[in-house]
Amino acid sequence: MKLEDFRFLIDCKKNFEFEYHGIKYNLTHGKDEKGEYIAFGQVYEQNRFYSWGEFMNEARVENSFFREFIQDF
Repeated sequence: MKLEDFRFLIDCKKNFEFEYHGIKYNLTHGKDEKGEYIAFGQVYEQNRFYSWGEFMNEARVENSFFREFIQDF
């Protein structure tokens, strides 16, 4: 998957799930008192990111940043 394709999923607020090394990860969207967020991580252990930049700078899959992982995905 290309980074542009993944950004499209984020912009359209599409939920996304994948498995990597036997661990399920998912991406969902929500809204709380701080605003809209992207929730990403292992199922039931998600972190919230309040912008695309924050997500790209902090989201991880195992020991790799998601931005590096997506190129191999």
